[in-house]
Amino acid sequence: MSVINQMLRELDARAATPSTLPAPSTGTVRASRRPAGLTLGGLGLLAAGAAAIYWLLPAVPEVVEASAAPVAAREKLVAIPVATVPAQVAPAIQTVPVIQATPQAPMAAVPAGPVVAPLEPPQAVMPARVQGQQKPLPPAVPEPSVPVRSADRVAALAEPAVVKKMTELSPEVEAMQYYDDAQALRRAGKLDAAIGKYHQAMERNPGMVNARTQLARLLQGRGQADAALSLLKAGFEQRADDRLAIATGRLLADMGQRDEALDWLARGQADLRPADHALMGALLSQAQHNEKASQAYQRALAADPNQAGWLLGLGLALEAQGRLDEARMAYRGALERGQFKPEVIQFLRERSGAPAP
Repeated sequence: MSVINQMLRELDARAATPSTLPAPSTGTVRASRRPAGLTLGGLGLLAAGAAAIYWLLPAVPEVVEASAAPVAAREKLVAIPVATVPAQVAPAIQTVPVIQATPQAPMAAVPAGPVVAPLEPPQAVMPARVQGQQKPLPPAVPEPSVPVRSADRVAALAEPAVVKKMTELSPEVEAMQYYDDAQALRRAGKLDAAIGKYHQAMERNPGMVNARTQLARLLQGRGQADAALSLLKAGFEQRADDRLAIATGRLLADMGQRDEALDWLARGQADLRPADHALMGALLSQAQHNEKASQAYQRALAADPNQAGWLLGLGLALEAQGRLDEARMAYRGALERGQFKPEVIQFLRERSGAPAP
């Protein structure tokens, strides 16, 4: 505006200076042309001042339409997040589109000015898809919903199941468990512990014959034959079992009580084993019951004919009865099958008539 003021002052100064041109002959015409010249000169000066002001004002950046820009420039348009501003401030802010500079389309000059900070955090805007640089995202797959359980239900599932009532074992089952433990201890050589387990088994089941007979053998091996005999007889009184009778007879035979041993063995006649029959044959031979003795030996040999000791006992029982041929055959069988001491071998050769080697 200072340039315009200066031009107006110069115009006023020129109007005040008297003109050097010769005055026209007619005063009326001179007066009418002078104001018109002044008017035209002032309008020219105003036009020149307006032109100067136009060129002196800062240039407005040229807005390039997206359609007019090259294809490469359009593909690289970048979206600028716009902040939301109040209505009274919005007119004061001019939104100027920003075009990213590329070699084909250089960035237009943007006048420097104050930067208005956004009043709210900008919202993320997905940038425009650039051809050949980004693939479309796959559709989101919703995760399967998990049913929500109540806290009590979850706690109940997390806690282990508690067995409120334990199964009670019968006395017979407990006795069998103690018996198995005792057998294992006995085989391991832990006799004291085995004896204790046998006692526990009989406390649970007094009629357990196997535990009673095994315990009697351990007691007899430790020199407690009387305690073992009392244990067996007490068990037979509770339950008349042939196995207890045979065990009692064998124990009495070892103790030298021949007649009582034969009595107890006869009680268990139904369950006598071959060895029990052979034992009865030996006891009967000592008692001079040779016929019964030979019968007992024959019953034993019927189950196992290769027992040389039983053949020797049968030969003695037959010879005592005068049955020499049968006795001679029994002696030969014993000599062929057995391993005896030299004096016994000599006896068998003499009685059987076998030649010397």
